Amino acid sequence: MQESDMGEIKREAGKETSWLRGAMVLGVSALFSKVLGTIQKIPLQNVAGDRVFGIYNAVYPFYQLLLFLATSGIPVAVSLLVAQRMEADDQEGMRRVLRTGMLLLGLTGAASFVLMWTGAELAADWIGDRDTAAAIRMAALALWFVPVTGALRGYFQGQQQMVPSAVSQIAEQTFRVAAMLVLLMVGMSAGWPQSHVAAGAMAGSAAGGAAGLLVMLVFWRRSDKLGRTKADPCGGKGPAQHSDRRLLRNMAKLALPVALGSVAVPIVGLVDAVTVPRLLRPGSAAEADVMTLFGLYSRGQPLVQLVVMVAGAAAAALVPALAVARARGDMASLSQRTELALRFAWWIGAAAAVGLVLLAESINVMLYADNEQTLTFMLIGCTATAGTLNAVTAALLQGHGAVRLPVAILLFAALLKVALNAALVPAHGIVGAAYAGIAAFSAAALLGVAATCRAAGVRLPARRYAACSGLALACMAAALMLAERGTAALLGPLSLPPRAAATVLALTGAAVGAAVFAAALLRCGGISARELRALPGGAALAARLRRWRLLPADE
Repeated sequence: MQESDMGEIKREAGKETSWLRGAMVLGVSALFSKVLGTIQKIPLQNVAGDRVFGIYNAVYPFYQLLLFLATSGIPVAVSLLVAQRMEADDQEGMRRVLRTGMLLLGLTGAASFVLMWTGAELAADWIGDRDTAAAIRMAALALWFVPVTGALRGYFQGQQQMVPSAVSQIAEQTFRVAAMLVLLMVGMSAGWPQSHVAAGAMAGSAAGGAAGLLVMLVFWRRSDKLGRTKADPCGGKGPAQHSDRRLLRNMAKLALPVALGSVAVPIVGLVDAVTVPRLLRPGSAAEADVMTLFGLYSRGQPLVQLVVMVAGAAAAALVPALAVARARGDMASLSQRTELALRFAWWIGAAAAVGLVLLAESINVMLYADNEQTLTFMLIGCTATAGTLNAVTAALLQGHGAVRLPVAILLFAALLKVALNAALVPAHGIVGAAYAGIAAFSAAALLGVAATCRAAGVRLPARRYAACSGLALACMAAALMLAERGTAALLGPLSLPPRAAATVLALTGAAVGAAVFAAALLRCGGISARELRALPGGAALAARLRRWRLLPADE
């Protein structure tokens, strides 16, 4: 082999390693941002109370929907078009794609801001609480910053530079949470009305958006200077030159399917925001009471969302591998990985649901300082199983090339939730809304699992895994109840404050329950040593589990 060929192979290998490292950095930063964005709801309730918490959870889906409509798809289109120009060494073309993307996102962001700002009163009427209008307007401010940031992120990702986007995401979420907490503290100490406190919490989104944009502008300024120094003497015009109108058409064509698919997620959240407060409203109840109830209804959601996010992020990592296996026609590998992912989704979701139900009172007191509406908390916790399966099957279906099907399933779940809310909430209140969520998301999960099995040609050996899962969950439940009673007996003489005692009970129970569930699942053959070895780092894990006698002896 010639030296030039060897050099080309090394350069390609270096590019692949750099891309994988960058993708990992971006994935970790995205997961960190999502986790931080979910967890920040807990101090919001602790500082401001259930009514402000309810207003925040009612308003946020409106902002999320308009944000997704304004931004989803265009950054992906920018990334793809920049990558094409980069292959042609067209530096000026890359900059033109960025300018067009920023213009398009700037216009859609401004239009979304105007729609959200001027329609705040109308949206507040839909929610059923006039005090939400101020929070809606404050959320709209972020639409000046976040869309343009998306164009810059797409520009760098098209060049396979993931670090700028990762740093920007972390900065955006960190400043968002910090600004929210500062404004909460200021508002509470100054005696602001609760509607203004909620508006201050939503204003954190604008502060975070501004910080994320500033970080991206710093990276872009450095990159642009470097790119111009490398431009050719003719002004940097590469071979692929297109009119701005054609570029806009190409960008819109690439962005539209992604944008339409992305709105399914906020629509599901919007259903509760629009229907539950209005359906809760009895003739004599004040608006404050309704939003307080909606805040109580929302208590269990951050933990369920956290479980779903982690499972969804893990499943998303399988999508490239599934796509490659499908392209190669490796159906055996495709089916094996799909089946294993489905099993892990069921195990994670079921264990989380059982833990949230059995530890509901302790967790409620630990996070929110009282045990109000613990039954609702338990019912919301039950949706962890369906939510995890929905997140994982959506990622798996994308890996199998079925991009639109997960969107259709989510929209079906949203419509079913509307109908069930209308039937159950007037008679049963927020408990009825929780029951509606269990039914709607379970139906969607069943459809997702069936579609995934059909796409991958998987036939789950249900009897074996159902018996194994049932045994492991029963062992977990027994261990959890014993641990809770034992810990409570030990804490009795210490006379700890209720919240401290609840924290010890919840954390101890979660640790014991997770350990017992994993041990029982492994011991009864839920996953084999061969399947473990197929995972990254699985060989060493399988050997260690055998030494601990957690894998069956005949494996």
